[in-house]
Amino acid sequence: MTAHTSGNQNELALQATQTHENNTYGINTGRLDNRAWLQQGWQLFKQAPFSLFVLMLSPLIIEGIIQLLPAQLIPDPLLAAPMSIMLSKWIMVPVIGATWLCIHNLATKGKVWSFSAISNASWGKFLLISPLLLLPFLSQLLFSWVLLGSNGVDLLLFQKLIDISAHTLGLLFSSAVPFIMLFLFVAPLMLIAKRTFKQSMATTFSIVSAQPSAFAMLAALNTLVIYFAPHTFGLSVLLACPVLACIHYGAVKPHLAHK
Repeated sequence: MTAHTSGNQNELALQATQTHENNTYGINTGRLDNRAWLQQGWQLFKQAPFSLFVLMLSPLIIEGIIQLLPAQLIPDPLLAAPMSIMLSKWIMVPVIGATWLCIHNLATKGKVWSFSAISNASWGKFLLISPLLLLPFLSQLLFSWVLLGSNGVDLLLFQKLIDISAHTLGLLFSSAVPFIMLFLFVAPLMLIAKRTFKQSMATTFSIVSAQPSAFAMLAALNTLVIYFAPHTFGLSVLLACPVLACIHYGAVKPHLAHK
């Protein structure tokens, strides 16, 4: 009788622990905590804030260098500018994928930088769909053209300075958020969980349907950070991006197990 009671107590304790974990990560629960992603992201960020700042600054530096290269190699600025922009945006796809792998390495092994984590990832299928992940930039380009006409195209594609307010520029930048959020979890799901693009999108929709208000809050945070970039000379992105990246990871973490 005592052994049976003890066994029941252990089982109840295990169930309570699993319930707490599920509530924390938003898995299979009817009522979900919208603050869970924020809390997990902040806790992860606090493990290595300096390394995460360097990590999230790296894509900006790489993008800037790539945009300068064609200008040195191609004398015609009308050809060099759009080539440099499109090349930099395409290169950013695997670079951002690598940042996800580093954050995953921090969450699982306690350190940010890991060449093996990047080199051992499943890059094949991810690189094949990389042109599709240029849609956020193309949406910015389309929105810029609709809002400003040819001047908008000159600004984003040909890097020509035009007279534009910080408010309008913030709107142009943040117009990419819907596509950013749509493809937000594709990189970790394909590179870490080794899923196909179709499976990754299906998982994304399941995350959204399970926690719509938390996802909407995350989209709003991304919109604000990007919108205020021109107003703050990029400081909003530089300061908030490492924390946001950790919050993004907290949202997708429960779904990164291999299938």
